[in-house]
Amino acid sequence: MDRVTVLGAGISGLAVGYYLGRDRSLIYEAASHYGGHVYSEESDRCVWDDGPHVSYTKNEYIQQLFSELVDGEFEEVQAEVVNYYKGHWIEHPAQSNLHQIPEPLRTACLESFLASRNDAISEQVPPANYEEWIRRAFGQVFADTFPAVYTRKYWAREPHELGIDWIGKRVYYPKVEDVVNGAKGPLGRSTYWVNLWRYPSKGGFFTYTHKLAAGSRIEFGKKLVAINFAKRTLGFEDGTRASYERLVSTLPLPILIRCAEDAPLDVREAASMLQATRLLLIRVAARHPSVRKEPWLYVYDDDKISTRVSIQENFSPHNAPKDMSALSVEVCGSDAKPLPTDHAAVVEQVTRELIEMGLVDGPGAISSVSVKYCPWGQVIYDLNRRPALERVNKFLDHHGVIRAGRYSQWGYMMTHDCVLRGKKIAEHLADHREELVEFEIGD
Repeated sequence: MDRVTVLGAGISGLAVGYYLGRDRSLIYEAASHYGGHVYSEESDRCVWDDGPHVSYTKNEYIQQLFSELVDGEFEEVQAEVVNYYKGHWIEHPAQSNLHQIPEPLRTACLESFLASRNDAISEQVPPANYEEWIRRAFGQVFADTFPAVYTRKYWAREPHELGIDWIGKRVYYPKVEDVVNGAKGPLGRSTYWVNLWRYPSKGGFFTYTHKLAAGSRIEFGKKLVAINFAKRTLGFEDGTRASYERLVSTLPLPILIRCAEDAPLDVREAASMLQATRLLLIRVAARHPSVRKEPWLYVYDDDKISTRVSIQENFSPHNAPKDMSALSVEVCGSDAKPLPTDHAAVVEQVTRELIEMGLVDGPGAISSVSVKYCPWGQVIYDLNRRPALERVNKFLDHHGVIRAGRYSQWGYMMTHDCVLRGKKIAEHLADHREELVEFEIGD
């Protein structure tokens, strides 16, 4: 088998190299380190991930592999997430915990929900977009107060601009009895779709990648600026060029096509329509232990820019000293809703919001604050995504380019999906198989 060239040393690219073997693969990485979106950093004695990362798969193979990757040193905890709304803490998912929503909003949510489930027309006509879906699933009052607001904050788009092909189990479609009983008091059981999750004990989520990388040949500082699919050549920002026989790309599709010298105009236009969020991560270290037990929480207030807050020491106690709390706050943007450019003002507002929510005792409790920009967050499942993706995939398939990972397959892929995809690719290349399933979405 010819050596396989891999673009990108995130967990998808590392998985391809791991399963192919060092002598059969060469990975080009633009950054000075591997890890991609699951990279972890350490500052002020705290470990920071790029947003919340956990492994929750029930796939026994992945569970065993991930255990071996960290020598069995991982945390396994009951999945717990919480929501913040105007001074109230609501267990997740909020739609089955209405008893924690203040009156008169609680009753309005319940009545609206029951009315939506009695709407015979909505049962006959499929929802055209995410806005219609959430109104049918939860009733208009709850939908407009909670998921619609969060959609604008997290996805940085309007709910009616999103499709529904990403939802799956990720947004709980509640049973009538769960909403009715959840409005009276606790159900006594979780309706969250994840039960348990695992996380490395030390070093952050990034630790899962070290042994994957150890078996790979990686060249760092290789930012792609040109690719010619017909000639099978690569050009990098440092002025070097290379050729390839078989190519696996984990790069975001818009970047890959932007670099393409021989991509036709319609493919370029299709790639430009593929949208993703981008993030500012505001990392706040506080001089006191966490006041919450959950690893992360969602912020529904429409007047707050804090969207999701990760509490690093609640993933693993080794992520922060016992007398500190490490809070990573996501502020989300997109082409449709650009991120704020005044980072000092963002820091000021986020710290004020953390204090208001009671997550930080006060300004004097803050040990340090830093800001990290992440150009790639979540793939946005807008109504243009599917036809645009089909056109780009057809072009890349024609040139034999294999894609791996969230941004190259342009889907809602989790860590285990990415690793399984790398394994499938390696098997496909080693066995010269004719077909390779484009999406390998796990549990």
